[in-house]
Amino acid sequence: MKSIAVFILALVVSLGLVAGAGLPPWQIGMTAAQVAGLKNFGPYKSFSNGDLETFNGRLHGRKQNVQFYFQNGRLRRIAVNLGEGTDRKKAVAACEQLYELLQRDYGGVTISEDKSPRSAKAAAPGVQAIAATMNADVTGITHLIPARQPAGMRVVGLVRSGMVGGQKWFYVTLNFDERA
Repeated sequence: MKSIAVFILALVVSLGLVAGAGLPPWQIGMTAAQVAGLKNFGPYKSFSNGDLETFNGRLHGRKQNVQFYFQNGRLRRIAVNLGEGTDRKKAVAACEQLYELLQRDYGGVTISEDKSPRSAKAAAPGVQAIAATMNADVTGITHLIPARQPAGMRVVGLVRSGMVGGQKWFYVTLNFDERA
């Protein structure tokens, strides 16, 4: 009887995780121990502040670097690192991948820094990626926001740039954030 109760509890918990907000199998609100307990996607590296990352995460079946940010002991952001480095052309390619992924999964994409007239037809993803990366090169950040947002979280793509050791670095990420 006890084993049946344990099985039912495990089933309820696993169904709750599948239905929750996040990037399966990780869900917003998990503890660091729960995240690290998903050993199939480890090993996990711990940052000095307690945040975690793994290079064995999955997004649409592809292996990705996934980072986990905690606040008050709970997971608040899951960031999938699609590209990082000093090569601007690679940053543009990663941004195009991000744009197409957001468009496919969540509908139309708005680049909040794009000041084109609202009536203007959106450019092709490759052109959008060049513009988004160039904007990040100049201003430090570009936001790619999908039209449809899932329940319980906010999805946003970011293209960022910054100087590291005298070189310009680009970072392209897909963030799953707790909805405030």
